[in-house]
Amino acid sequence: MRIIIYTGKGGVGKTSVAAATALRSARMGYRTIAMSTDAAHSLSDSLEVPLSGDIRNIEENLDAIEVDVVHELETRWKEVQKYVSDFLQFQGLGEVNAKEMTVWPGMELMSALFYVWDFYDKKMYDVVILDTAPTAETLRLLSFPEMSDWYFDKLYKVFKNALKLARATVGKFMKTPLPSDEVMKDIEKIRDRLRSVKEILTDPTVTSVRLVVNPERMVINETKRAFTYLCLYDLTVECLVVNRLMPQCSDGYFKDKLTEQDCYMGIINESFSPLTILTATQMPTELVGKKSLEALADMIFGTTDPTMIYTVEKPMEIYEENGSSILSLKLPFSTKEEVELYKTEDTLIVQVGHYKRSVSLPYSLMKKETKKAEFKGGRLLITFGGVDQDGGEGG
Repeated sequence: MRIIIYTGKGGVGKTSVAAATALRSARMGYRTIAMSTDAAHSLSDSLEVPLSGDIRNIEENLDAIEVDVVHELETRWKEVQKYVSDFLQFQGLGEVNAKEMTVWPGMELMSALFYVWDFYDKKMYDVVILDTAPTAETLRLLSFPEMSDWYFDKLYKVFKNALKLARATVGKFMKTPLPSDEVMKDIEKIRDRLRSVKEILTDPTVTSVRLVVNPERMVINETKRAFTYLCLYDLTVECLVVNRLMPQCSDGYFKDKLTEQDCYMGIINESFSPLTILTATQMPTELVGKKSLEALADMIFGTTDPTMIYTVEKPMEIYEENGSSILSLKLPFSTKEEVELYKTEDTLIVQVGHYKRSVSLPYSLMKKETKKAEFKGGRLLITFGGVDQDGGEGG
């Protein structure tokens, strides 16, 4: 299965590009689904077909869905939702308000990720196209499996053991409802599925991210940051789609704008090379409907396969060199001063700006100390060596 994730700054045309890709993919014979994970859904407007939390067929080989949190509550997390609702009612909220409050932050993210897992596990589609929210929300979506895995690993066992103790002691006398075994099983299913999704998202032969950008300074700068943070979470960015380019002309105002556009295209080519760069000229009409989307797909992909893989370069690698172990992490547009590193016994924590990743170290690196960290060719190289914890000599 092929999973293509489109993201970028709000307003750059992600939905149109995603819908055009899905339409072209389906018409080439691939079983395709376009899925919107943006709370402000506009995929239905682009396709000119009303969509909901249920999968809808658009045409032969093409389905679409807009993730709906309320629908997910009623189908995926009945036990969890019931417990949280009962608990809130016990605290004094009415039944209606309690049900509304069961929509906790992050549920949209989990819903979207679980759809990815379902499609992959059941082999329902050849191609899944994700139309995502603006950059910051997408980073939350794609980093969610990584962060949740850390919390489950560190805190879930403690919580589960404490709950067993509470049931056997104070739980016999208190009226506040405690989570049932069914609730705990639901939570464990969430944990297991998120771990599976993490493996799917970080496999470059299956999943890749395409950044949509306009030739504007603010958009380019945000795209650079997004590229950095996506690499931080071990997600492969395979290409850039430069959308809404002005057509070539030479009249007055537009001549000056074209000069400005050429300048920004030079910055894009220099900054993101050797990343594959696809382009689309500004459409003369509003980009809605299949006819317009087909024309947009022609501009972006020409006669090539829109699902092709442009690169399988992994953002994170571990290898041996000159007797030392090196963890290499791709962090474009970053400097050593912007990166903070912390190492615990089994985890390396890497922070870039406001984003932090906890990298679970293999056993061979747990025993070694970090010797140095340096930047080379847009990659952060962390060298491990020194004395092993068991007394042997490291690299």
